[in-house]
This record gives sequence, structure tokens and C-alpha cells, in this order.
Amino acid sequence: MTECGNLLASTPITMGCGYKSGSENSITMACPAKLNVFLEVLGKRPDGYHELETVMLRTQFSDQLTARPTFSPQLTLRFSDATAAGNRKGVPLDESNLILKAAAAVREKLGTRYGAEFTLHKRIPPESGLAGGSSNAAAALLLCRQIWQPSPGMSSLSNADLHGLAAGLGSDINFLLSGMPAAICRGRGELIEPFPLARKLFFVAVRPKSGNSTAAVFRATDMPDQCLNSSAVVSVLRGQGSPRFQDVVFNRLTSAAKKTNPEMAELMVRLHRLAGRPVFMSGSGSTVFVVAESRGEATQLQPQVKQTLHRTAWILETADPATMTCM
Repeated sequence: MTECGNLLASTPITMGCGYKSGSENSITMACPAKLNVFLEVLGKRPDGYHELETVMLRTQFSDQLTARPTFSPQLTLRFSDATAAGNRKGVPLDESNLILKAAAAVREKLGTRYGAEFTLHKRIPPESGLAGGSSNAAAALLLCRQIWQPSPGMSSLSNADLHGLAAGLGSDINFLLSGMPAAICRGRGELIEPFPLARKLFFVAVRPKSGNSTAAVFRATDMPDQCLNSSAVVSVLRGQGSPRFQDVVFNRLTSAAKKTNPEMAELMVRLHRLAGRPVFMSGSGSTVFVVAESRGEATQLQPQVKQTLHRTAWILETADPATMTCM
């Protein structure tokens, strides 16, 4: 197993990692959502967090974050004009946002006095279990290193430096910073063990109106007498296992999330009736999803979910491993 802080210390991060061309010294980067297809809670840690074993997949559903350096020391964040009102709700624009926390951490590490203006085009709903905020933070770390390149003779931040900052900011950030298509993540999520996917995967996901509080879901979760491990799901994802993928997907937090969010529990029942297959939850919720056998099947199911359940549904597909050559 590789500790994230040392994962890519010798590999430079380049403009091929989801960056888009910028203007007026600005750079825009995709912030991909993750999907948990296995999550076990191993116990409570002394630092108050929970020890986890989870399998995360990087998807092509993403926010976009634009950063522009300024001579002013201020760090500011705003939504893009195209961000829907529902995706703005509950997302702070002050220093409590992970984007600005990440930027402040990079600035302190570099010792620069410059600031930055960030514009967030938010597509990943908050409190959805898709790690939108964590992905925004990962992008902010990369963007700040890029826009605040130090003067000649000064040291830049290595990938190990960024992973160290990510581990101090929150769970999931290290995986999303790595750019890996799939990984087993342990600890709080900061220890990752990447593995290759045998093929692209497709999911149809839907979120209830009400989101889930991660803290509330963990408080309501009963610790298991015997913990499961991720070996079965990883084996299937690597193309080495015989069970169907949907037969090995697992999330220990699901029962607690259903209790804390009855609307989500009802949505899972209705989605099961409509799709005729098992329904799962990502992270601590509230996004739930079903496994599709192909892009075509996902394309057929998505409008049915939207029309019948009257909720926006997304097709989530795993990122193409061929494009994951950096981060």
C-alpha cells in the first residue's frame, strides 16, 4: 500500500490533467466526482475520525474551478453565472470553503503574498456523497501551485507536498488529487492503493431533495461485529472475479443514512422498483445509484428515472484509464 503523500513525488503534474486553456492568466480545471462502491467502517480513531476501508472510482461527472492570480493578498470565491440555484444552497463562499482553505495552505507553504480569484461552476450537488467539495479542494491545490509559480531560485511544491496538504484538509481529497481511476482507500481516506479497472463502468445516479449530514450518518452507524474487506469488489473490478459487480457493492453507512433521511430511503425503494436491480448509496449519501451494464443501458434508464421519480438523474461513468497519466 502506498501512502498518498509519496505517491507521485517524482512525477510532474502537467496541463494534461483536466486543465482547460485559460485567458487573462486564469486556468480552469475539472473537479471530478467520486463514487464509493465499497465502504466499511473499521472503528473510531483517537482523532475523532473513523477508520475506513473504501473503494473509490473517479467519474467524468464534474464541477469546474477557475483560478486567476491577483496582486492583492485576498482570496475570493464566487459561483459561475451558470451554477443552478439548487447547487449553491449550503455551499459557503467564505474562508470555511475547502477551496479557500486549500489556497491558504498552498500560499503559506510557498510563502507568497499573492492572492487569487476563484470561480466555481458547480454541478455536483452538495451533501450528495460524491465528494464535490473535496474535489474542488484538490483542484484548488493544483491550480494554486500553477498560478503562484515561485520566482527563480525558490522551490516549488512537489506532489508529495500537495498530498501532505490534502491529508490535513479532509478525507477523499488525496484520492481525487491523485487522478487515479480507482483505488482502495484506508485510514481517513488519505492512504490509497490504486488498481487498474478491467473496463469502463456506468451508473445511473439520483439524489433526493434533502442531503445527508456526514457527521449525523456516522453517529447513527452501528459498528459491525465482524468487518468486511474490499477483496471481492476489487477482484471483480480488475476482471478477476466471477460474481456480478452489483452482487459485491457494499456500504456500511446505508442503514444509518436511511434512518436519518427517510426521503432517501423512499427514493431507494422507488428506484429499485423502477430499475429492477439493487440500489446503492455513495459515501454517506444522499446520492443513490444502480449499476448499468453498458452506456446504452444507462442512456435508456436515465430518462425513465427522471420522468418517473421526478428527480434529476445523472449517468456516471468511470474516467478513461488511458487519460490518467498525471496528478
